[in-house]
Amino acid sequence: MAVHILIVEDEDWAKDSLVEMLMDVSWLDFELTHHKTIRDAVAWLSTNKVDLIFMDIHLGDGLSFHIFDQVAVKSPVIFTTAFDSYALEAFRNQGYAYLLKPYDEAELEEALLRVKPLLPQKTPTVQAFKNRFLVKYGIHLKSIAADEIAYFMAEDKLLYATLHSGDEYIVEDTITSLSDRLDPKRFFQVNRKFIVSIAAIIDMVKLSRSRIRLSLHPPVVSGAEVIVSEDKSNDFQRWLGE
Repeated sequence: MAVHILIVEDEDWAKDSLVEMLMDVSWLDFELTHHKTIRDAVAWLSTNKVDLIFMDIHLGDGLSFHIFDQVAVKSPVIFTTAFDSYALEAFRNQGYAYLLKPYDEAELEEALLRVKPLLPQKTPTVQAFKNRFLVKYGIHLKSIAADEIAYFMAEDKLLYATLHSGDEYIVEDTITSLSDRLDPKRFFQVNRKFIVSIAAIIDMVKLSRSRIRLSLHPPVVSGAEVIVSEDKSNDFQRWLGE
C-alpha cells in the first residue's frame, strides 16, 4: 500500500531534492501531494487525509507552525529547515524528526525509520508457483501436475519433463525462465541442464570440489550424469535440510 506524503515546501529545489532521495528508499512506496503556502496546506488538510508530512518551517506566508492553529493534524510530521533554532517548537507540533537543509541521505533514512511503524505497511504478496503444465504429443494435449514431474532436462534447445511414471514430454519453456516459477520446496536447479524434484532423488555421492552426483528415479534415458555444480552445492545441501 502506497504511503501518501504531503510536502509543504516553497522552494522547488528543496522539494525536488527531497523527492529524489525518497525515491531511493527501497522500502518506501509513496504517492505525493505538494503545496507551497500555509493557506494552501490548511485548505487541503481540512478535507484530506495523509500518512506523512514533510513541512518546511519558513514559508513565503509565514512559519508553518501556524498551520496547526488552523487545522487538526494527526499525521506524523518531519520538519525541514535551513535553521536549527526551531527544534523544540517542531517537536511540540507533531514533529517526529527535524531535518536541516541541504538534506543528508542518512539523516533522512533515520527520520523515516522513526515514523515507519506509523505508516501503512506493504501488503505481502503471495507468490503463485506453477502447478500444471500443458504438453503436446502428436495431435493430443495433456495437462500434467507439477508433483507428477521427477525432473526437467534441457537438451538440444528443448526442455523435457520426465514424470515419476517414466513418461517424457517436451515443455514449451526454458530452464532459466522456469526455475523461478517452480515451488522451491519441491524443485531445485542443480546445474544448467537439470531441475530435479526432491522426490526423484534416490542416492547422492559427494565428489571433488564439493560437487554431488545424484541418482534419480526414473533414470535419465540419455545416461547423462546429474551433477550438482560446485557453485550450487552449498545451497543444494541447505535445500535438502529445509
